[in-house]
Amino acid sequence: MIQAVTTRSRGRPRAFDEDQVLNRAIDLFSASGYSAAGISDLSQATGLTAGSLYKAYHDKEGIFAKALDRYITRREAEIAAMLEGAENGRAGIAALLSLYARLSQGKEGKLGCLMVAGIAELPQFSHAGDVLRGQLSRRQSALINLVVRGQADGSITTTSAPATVADLLLALLYGMRVLGKAGSFNGNADAFVAVALNILE
Repeated sequence: MIQAVTTRSRGRPRAFDEDQVLNRAIDLFSASGYSAAGISDLSQATGLTAGSLYKAYHDKEGIFAKALDRYITRREAEIAAMLEGAENGRAGIAALLSLYARLSQGKEGKLGCLMVAGIAELPQFSHAGDVLRGQLSRRQSALINLVVRGQADGSITTTSAPATVADLLLALLYGMRVLGKAGSFNGNADAFVAVALNILE
């Protein structure tokens, strides 16, 4: 997306690639966290002046909220396409676990997850906090639906309440991202998923 920002020096709009700006903001916030990333850091990362950032997003939380929206939209599109091809509930959960295991390793793992970075600083936010809580709720609901589907199609044999199983799976998903950020998730992803799927038995 190309967005125009008014600059005082010329008095006319200067266009910038908003997707590129938000991608760079995502990387900065994921790596540094919200509080540690100042406007000067965002300016350096995005290539926009502090004035342009304020003009386009009003404040730092505004930048974070837009970056979070983009991050969630990209990830959800990827997950929706992945789950569409899942043959049953168990396969869908296995695919999610595999995705998060891959994301928690290597360079991307150490960069960190924007959701985790935001959740760690929930008291800092007003409207961005609602976005974070809403996304957690949607992920939990999706997991509940997969458990219910698996119990119905026979691919999941546990008789535990779907919400309880979903909470455990949610903790595994985001826990992997925390370990990845610390550089501590170094095991074989396939082996990890195989063990994690035991909770569905």
